[in-house]
Amino acid sequence: MAIDHILRGRIADKCVLSNEEAVIEYLRATMAFAPVEQVRVLFLNAANHLLVDEVMASGTVSSVHIYPREVLKRCLDVGATAILLVHNHPSGDPHPSDEDVAMMRQLIEAAKALDIEVVDHVIIGRQTFVSMRGKGFAF
Repeated sequence: MAIDHILRGRIADKCVLSNEEAVIEYLRATMAFAPVEQVRVLFLNAANHLLVDEVMASGTVSSVHIYPREVLKRCLDVGATAILLVHNHPSGDPHPSDEDVAMMRQLIEAAKALDIEVVDHVIIGRQTFVSMRGKGFAF
C-alpha cells in the first residue's frame, strides 16, 4: 500500500502522457501480478492530469468485461475529457486478444459522441506491456 501511494504520487499533478515511464511503473506495481483480469481507467482533464484512477471491473483469470456506458458516465461525473484504459493479463502475455480490440473499439466509438478522447489502451503483463496505440491500432 505504501509503494502504491509513493508511485501514485509520482504521477499526481503531472501530465500523465508526458510521464509514461512513471505511469507504466505505477500500473505494473498495481496490476501486473493480480490473479484476475482488471480494467482500470485513468480519468484525465484537458491538460492530461490525472483526476481519478479507478478499477472499473474485475473478471476471471482470462477475461473481463466493461460497459462503455458506465465508463463514460463516470467520465461525466468526474469531468474527464480523456481516459487511459488499462487492463492486465494474469497469464503474463500482454498481447491484445480479439476481445480486447473489440472492447477498445466499442469504447472509442461511444466516447466520440461525448467528445471524450480514449488516449490509449494499455495491456499490462508481468514483465512488459503493450500500448495498443503504439501497435498502430486506430484511435
